[in-house]
Amino acid sequence: MSRFFQNVNDSESSDSDFSSSSDSEISENELEQKQKQTSTAASGRFARAAYDSDSDTDVKRVMKNPREKQMEETVKLSTDILKAMRTDEWQAVSVDYEKLLPVVKKLTNLLKGESLPCVFIRCLAKLEDRTIKDGMNKEQLSKLKAADARAFNKMKQRMRKDNKSYAKDISSYRENPVDSADEEASAANAVVESDSDDEDQAVPSTQTARAVPKAKQAARDSDMDSDDSQWDMDDSEVSSSESEDERQVGFSRWLKKAPTKDESSAKKTKKDRSQRSTPAPAAQADEDEDDGFTTVGKGGKVAKKVEVTAESLNKHLKAIRDARGRKGTDKKETVVMLDSLLGVAGNALQRCKVLMTLISAQFDESSGQSYMPVEQWKRSQSSINELLSTLEANRQLSIFETADAHDDDSDVAYAGEEATLRGSVVSFIDRLDDEFTRSLQTIDPHTPDYIERMRDSVPLYVTIARAQSYFERAGLQESLCRVVLRRIEHLYYRTDQVNSQVEAAAAALKTSGESRIVSGGDIESVVHGLCTFLYQHADPLLRMRAMLMHIFNHALHKRYYVARDLLLMSHIQESAHQADINTQVLYNRALAQMGLAAFRLGLVREAFEHTVELMSSGHQRELLAQGVGQMRTQQLSPAEEQLQRQRQLPFHININLELLECVFLTASMLIEIPFMASANANPETRRTATCRVFRRMLDYNERQVFLGPPENTRDHIMAAAKALADGDWVAARDFIQAIKIWSLLPDCEEIKDMMASKIQIEALRTYLFTYSTQFESVGLDDLATMFDLPRSKVYSLLARMVYQDELQASLDEVSGVLVFSRANFEASSRLQQTALMMSNKVNAFADINERMFELKNNGGQAPGDRQGNADQGGRGQGDRDSRSNYQRGPGGGNRRRCRRQ
Repeated sequence: MSRFFQNVNDSESSDSDFSSSSDSEISENELEQKQKQTSTAASGRFARAAYDSDSDTDVKRVMKNPREKQMEETVKLSTDILKAMRTDEWQAVSVDYEKLLPVVKKLTNLLKGESLPCVFIRCLAKLEDRTIKDGMNKEQLSKLKAADARAFNKMKQRMRKDNKSYAKDISSYRENPVDSADEEASAANAVVESDSDDEDQAVPSTQTARAVPKAKQAARDSDMDSDDSQWDMDDSEVSSSESEDERQVGFSRWLKKAPTKDESSAKKTKKDRSQRSTPAPAAQADEDEDDGFTTVGKGGKVAKKVEVTAESLNKHLKAIRDARGRKGTDKKETVVMLDSLLGVAGNALQRCKVLMTLISAQFDESSGQSYMPVEQWKRSQSSINELLSTLEANRQLSIFETADAHDDDSDVAYAGEEATLRGSVVSFIDRLDDEFTRSLQTIDPHTPDYIERMRDSVPLYVTIARAQSYFERAGLQESLCRVVLRRIEHLYYRTDQVNSQVEAAAAALKTSGESRIVSGGDIESVVHGLCTFLYQHADPLLRMRAMLMHIFNHALHKRYYVARDLLLMSHIQESAHQADINTQVLYNRALAQMGLAAFRLGLVREAFEHTVELMSSGHQRELLAQGVGQMRTQQLSPAEEQLQRQRQLPFHININLELLECVFLTASMLIEIPFMASANANPETRRTATCRVFRRMLDYNERQVFLGPPENTRDHIMAAAKALADGDWVAARDFIQAIKIWSLLPDCEEIKDMMASKIQIEALRTYLFTYSTQFESVGLDDLATMFDLPRSKVYSLLARMVYQDELQASLDEVSGVLVFSRANFEASSRLQQTALMMSNKVNAFADINERMFELKNNGGQAPGDRQGNADQGGRGQGDRDSRSNYQRGPGGGNRRRCRRQ
C-alpha cells in the first residue's frame, strides 16, 4: 500500500516540479505552516504521502494565453541567435533559426496584422548584414569549425530567400534602429502585459483598427466587470474547496464524497449567472453587423477591396497571367477576378483579351481531374460562345497565334479600327471537345447521366459550326481544317435521319452566316462538302482521317461500292500501319463497317474478307478501341492500361461486337461448309481451311458428348452449320433466323430473306459435292423441288459450277438432267476411301507382325544375320562386341545371359 502511494506522490511531485518551472511561486509562510503540520503527523502510516500531496496542492499556476507564449518564445530565440552570432557559433544559430520560423508563423496569425517584435526584426537585419553584406572570405571560413562553416553558408542562402517576406519591416528598422536589447525586452514585456490585462480587446493599430463606438465600449466594460465578479466568486469557491482538502490527509482525500449544501447552491448560482451573462442571438447578430472591426484575409493581412477600371484593366490582367501556373495560386479566385474584370471591360478589344484569359483559367480549374465537371464545362462553353459573338459583332477584330501581344494601355482608346490579338480560338474548341469526350468515357453509359450528358452534343456542334464560320471569314486555313475535321467527327457515325435533326437544331441556334464550304442540301452533300475541302487543303494526316470517316459514312448508309472505291483509290491500306493509333482504330472501324454493309447487300464473300482479319485476331475490343483486354502471357502496367482507357471511344459510337461476330460466323458458315464437302468428295483438292476460327469452333462443337438447345449467337450458328452439312437447309434457315441480334439492323426482314436464299443455294452446292460420286445423273426439277428454288435459278447455279470446274458434269438442256462424267465414278466415296485406308493399315500391321515372329525365332536376329555369324567361328549366340556372356537387349542395353546347369 505504501509503495503504491509513494509512486503516486512521486508522479505528483514531478508534475508539481514541472508546474513550478513555468514561473510558479510558492509562499514561504504557507510552506513552513505545512511543514509544522506534517511534522506532528510523521508517525502516521501515510505521513510522507500526505505531506507530498498537500504540498502539491499549494502550487499556484500562472495561465498564459497562446499570444504571450509565442511572444516570449520569439524574443528568447531571437536573443539566443544574436548571442551565438557574436561568438561565431553558426551551428547554434542555424538550429535556433529553424525553431524560430514556425514560432513566428504562429505569432503572425495571432497578432492579426500587428507588427512583429522589434527584436525579431533586429535579428533578421543583423543576420543579413553578417552573412550577405559583410560575409566571410576563405581564410575566415577556414578558421571556423567544419560544422559552423556549413551552417554559415546555409544561413547565407536562407537569408536571401526568407528576408524577402520581411523586407518592409527590415527597411523600417534600418531607418530607426534599436540597438539596446533591454529596450527590446521592455517593449516586448509591455506588449505582453497589455495582452494579459485584456484578452478580448485587440491592440489598437494605426493601419487596420478603427475606433470602437462609445456605447459599445461601455457595454463591453460592463460585461468585463460582470466577468471579473464571476471570476472572483469562482476563486472564492476554489479556495474553500482547497481548505477542505487541506484538512483531509492521506488516503481519505482521494475517496468520493457527497456534495454539501454549500457546494450544490454554489453550482446552481454559477449556472444561473452564466445563463444571465449569455447574450441573446439577436443581440449578437446586431453587434456583428457593425462591430467596428476590420476584416482580415489569409495570413492576417487586411483584405483590401481592389477597384478595377478600364484604365487599370491591363495591369491586373497581366498580374493574373503572370501568376498562372505558380504554386499556391488559387484557381477559383482567379476565375472570380477575371469575371469581375470582364464586367469593367470598356470596349470589344478589352473584352476579347479578358475572355481569352478567362477561358484558359476555366480550363485550368479542372486540371488534375478525370474529366471536367459538367457545370464548369458549360461555363467554358458559354465563354467561348461569348468570344465568338464578340468577334462576329466586331469583324475588324481577329485572333491568331502569330499576332503581336497587346499588353500596353493603348486599347483603352480603341474606337473600332482593325486590330489583331494573339491567341488560339481553335485550341479552345479542341479542348472543349476533348473534355466532352473524356466525360463520356468516364460516365457509366447505362445510367441517365450519360443520356443527360449527350444532350450537350448539339450545343457543342453549334459552337464548332460558329468557329468554322469565323475561321472562313478570317482566312485562317490551318485552324479551319482542324475545326472542319472536328465537325466531321460529330457527323460521320450517325445516320442521315439523326444528322438531319442535329442540323435543324444547329440552324435554330446558330447566329452566324452560311458557310462557303457547305452549300446546304441533304446530309450526304454536307459530309461530302466537308470531306472534299479537307482533301484539297489539309495535311496528309487530316486528309487520311477525313477519307476514313467518309468511307465509314458511306458504308453506314449501305453505299458499299462507293466506300470500296474510295478505299481502293486512296491506297490507305498501304500506309495505315504507319499512322498513329487513333487513325489505325479509325481504319479498323471503317473495315468493320464495310463488312456489315457488304453483308446487308448479300455479298457474303466480301463481308468475310473485310472482317476475317479483325475477328481472327482475338482482340476486337482493343483494335476497335471499345475496351481493354488482358492477355494471358502479358500483363499491362497501370500506365499502359490508363493510356488504353484514354483511347477508348464513347459508348454511343461503338460498333456492336456481337453483331459483327454474328455476321462473320454466318459468312464463314456459308463459305466453309460447301468447301469441306468438296474437299471430302475430291481428295486432290486442298484441305486447308478457309477460316480456321470457324473450323476450330465447329470441331469443338462436334466433340461434345451432349449438346443442348442453342442459347447464344454462336450456338445457333454452329447448329445451323451442322444442319447445312447434312443437307437440312430448313433447319439451318430456322436456326439462323432465330438469332435476335438481327433486329439491330435497320432492314432486318430483308436480311433474313437474303440469308434464307443464300442457305438454299449453299445447301444445294453441298448436296452436289457430297453425292456426286453416287449418281450418274440428277434432274433439275428434282433439285428445284428439293431445295425450293425456281428451275431457272437451279439451272444458272449448275451452269456456273460446271463452268468453274467445281463439278465434272455436263448439262442436258433437252432432258433437263445433270449428267456426271466417269471421272466422278473413279473418285471413291468416303466409305470406299476409309475401307482402302483400313486395308493398307492392316497389311502394314501384318508385315510388322511377321518380322517380330522371325526375330523371336532367331534369337533377336534377322535370318540373314544368322548365316553371317556362323561364318565367324560359331559365335552366333555371342554379342556384337564378342562377349559370349552378354547379349544386346531390345532396349539397347546389355543384359546377363542365364545358363542352365
